[in-house]
Amino acid sequence: MADPGVALPLELLDQGDDAFVDALRLSHDADVLAAFAEVWYNDPRPDSRRLLLEYLDRPLNAFRHEGLVKRLFKLAEARDDDEVMGRFLVLFDRSVRRIKKTRNRWFTQIVSTKAEAETLVALWNSQEFRMANFWKNSSGFVVTGSATEEVIRPPKKSVMPRGKLIDLRQLPDVRTRLEKLRLFSLSTRNYLRRRAWRYFRKLGQNHPERYARAVASALVLYRDADVADGLALIDNWGLMHILFHGSPVLVSRPNGWKIEPGRSLGELTPTPIYENLWDQSPDQVVGLLGSARSSTVRRWAIRRVEADPTRYLPGLSLEGWLRLLSHDDPEIVALAARVLESVEGLREISVDRWLALAESTDPSALEVLAALIGRYVRADQVTLEQAVKLAGARTLPVARLGLAWLKARSVSEPSAILGLIDAECRLLRPEIVGWLRSTLAALPDFDPARILEFLDSRHADVRAEGWQWFQADSRAFEDTAIWQKLLESPHDDIRLALVSELESRAVGALEPGSLRSLWASVLLNIYRGSRAKPVVVRQLIRRLEANPAEAPALLPLLSVALRSTRGPERRAGLVAVVQLVENRAEVEPLVRASFPELEWIGAVER
Repeated sequence: MADPGVALPLELLDQGDDAFVDALRLSHDADVLAAFAEVWYNDPRPDSRRLLLEYLDRPLNAFRHEGLVKRLFKLAEARDDDEVMGRFLVLFDRSVRRIKKTRNRWFTQIVSTKAEAETLVALWNSQEFRMANFWKNSSGFVVTGSATEEVIRPPKKSVMPRGKLIDLRQLPDVRTRLEKLRLFSLSTRNYLRRRAWRYFRKLGQNHPERYARAVASALVLYRDADVADGLALIDNWGLMHILFHGSPVLVSRPNGWKIEPGRSLGELTPTPIYENLWDQSPDQVVGLLGSARSSTVRRWAIRRVEADPTRYLPGLSLEGWLRLLSHDDPEIVALAARVLESVEGLREISVDRWLALAESTDPSALEVLAALIGRYVRADQVTLEQAVKLAGARTLPVARLGLAWLKARSVSEPSAILGLIDAECRLLRPEIVGWLRSTLAALPDFDPARILEFLDSRHADVRAEGWQWFQADSRAFEDTAIWQKLLESPHDDIRLALVSELESRAVGALEPGSLRSLWASVLLNIYRGSRAKPVVVRQLIRRLEANPAEAPALLPLLSVALRSTRGPERRAGLVAVVQLVENRAEVEPLVRASFPELEWIGAVER
């Protein structure tokens, strides 16, 4: 029976299917794979090329793929294929990862006297030596001790085996174990990464016009996982040459980079090989700001630009610098914001583009961006809707800009600005709501019932402003319909303030028997669920019979009071309402409006 791992998934390659790479990595006939290398590399179809690059972006851990990898490498090297060689540079850099270990190291020293031996033992003990001791022999006094030291070495069992052919699809546990291993021996991998870098080193010498572009294309392939810590960083042989070749912090050794004694990686500064070629290609350096996936590469590009902004400013168009304001790296955003302060052409940017940037830019750069927008955009260029949207934003610089635009214009339609009740910027919201209140209050036809929108806000500071306005506006404060709605508020602060005011009105703050005292008592009893509600209903009926002119204010209260009662009490109240209509025909239209659920025949409830 044929081994299912032998057949190459060529039908997937013909279809340009992304599943081809996964299927190919399960094939493990070394001879078939090696023979396929030249066929695949020479395939002119774009999808074939794309899948080849995808294959080289995967870890070097596909079982028995040594022949395929090595032949692809030699073909790319022979064809001066900068793109594929860039993939190999990164692939081989990733293939070597050392680890830190501790070990005990023994030290021995012979001294001539016992006093010298005791002094040395005391010194070693103070330096955290272990088992420091001495004894006497024919040569003198022998002092010994051990100390723990940190060493860097490759992990054991890191090489992919070359055993008999196995079906990896049937053995997922084997696949899991092999994921931690790499093709080729450690010495071969060290050789391959040096050889991949040698290709680019010679490229800089022999074809300098291609170097920066080719290397930049490789730099964007490194990820943060490739430089997870300081040791992982210096394990990237090619990357370190490209970015920090001339750094005095580093020492180059055949088996990897080392840190100069007494120095640290925190001292690294951009010291690339062929620095003059980078200076001649500012677009390649600046391009890394937006495209590099590794923060190490981005920091390197940032430092280059910061060191000579005038040189690198033309490396991106104005639109390119603007796009960087939306980058998810705060340092990139901050750099772009600083650069834009000296870029020409900002006056030609449309208002819509500025506002889109304000919505997408990282908060760390919004202060500078808001200053730029304020400098180049006038209030009359912005619609009222746009100004309201910015004023309601969460970030302070944007909200402040929107509020400044609002203050510079007149408002005639309340609904256009009421959305600011939900303004997100906590620090600026009191000023926004204060402006909103004063603007609305100044409108001649403003409906005081709209104050309820302040009192219903999800923000406590907006509700507090609304309550102050409610108390100060006599039209709203004397409207029983507003009081009824406030009793249904879901916010404790509003209900408590309301009940406190009702108690004040019902107990002596108002003239006993006055209209306002009566409806305060009604609302208070309804809110508390008091047994006095039937009494309150009778009071209202008597008041209406005696003062029909007060029907517009009292009937809404009566409606609420009756709906909050049950059983015989409610029926008795409804009978009283019918009698009221019979006795006072002039209140019938108002009664019908207040009790729409009732059906009337003449003036009798059915």
